[in-house]
Amino acid sequence: MSARERTPERPTLITIPLSHFCEKARWGLDHARVPYVEKRHAPLFHMNAVRRAGGRRRVPVLVTRDSIIEDSTNLMLWANARAESGRELYPEQADAREEVLALEDHFDKELGPCVRTAIYFYILPLPKLTIPLLTDGAPLHQRLLIRPIFRPLRKLMRSAMSIDEESASRSIERVMRVMETVSDRLADGRRYLHGDRFGAADISFASLAAPAVWVPDYAVPLPRLDQVPAGLQKLVRDARATRAGEFCFRMYRDERRR
Repeated sequence: MSARERTPERPTLITIPLSHFCEKARWGLDHARVPYVEKRHAPLFHMNAVRRAGGRRRVPVLVTRDSIIEDSTNLMLWANARAESGRELYPEQADAREEVLALEDHFDKELGPCVRTAIYFYILPLPKLTIPLLTDGAPLHQRLLIRPIFRPLRKLMRSAMSIDEESASRSIERVMRVMETVSDRLADGRRYLHGDRFGAADISFASLAAPAVWVPDYAVPLPRLDQVPAGLQKLVRDARATRAGEFCFRMYRDERRR
């Protein structure tokens, strides 16, 4: 039986629980009110699920009856085309849509990977803290198996994402530059990053910045800030102190909780 024949009527979203790119896709579907079923997998285990669905190695992946959508932006565009009236993610006007897509691309390239590197640099040395974040909502066998394989998995993750002290330091600098740029954009008192409606630009920034801001309503229950290493605490305090950090909190409070 093919992957398409196995696909239920409701699309299946394959994710890694902690991934902020998966949170971006999840939030986009939720805002557009497109029904879906989420299947969470721990890192490494996700690869088999993605391959069985017909995708490559990365998540998020959305499996529908007719297609497989990979990449969070492609998934947002797919959701936009099926959004309830008034819940669209992108403007209809071509020039406005291009501006939103440019913002989204900037956050995908400059913010998302750097937040991921910084967060993993600080939490991977702490299995008791990290494992629950990587396995929240994953199948029981994955939650059990990840413990004995965590050390080699941690080594693999560090190698695959080139995570070390130098890359973490560079990443933190780039994260704060994006926070400053977004803060400057918000300095005129605007409510949203583009136009007068909540949409893809806001979701992209807020979801990708969320782990750096340590928002309380994130996709997985985050530990208390005083439980994480001092370097991560500093990043969070610095990010929260910006107008962009306040904006991220507001988006989760006012938009995500809906």
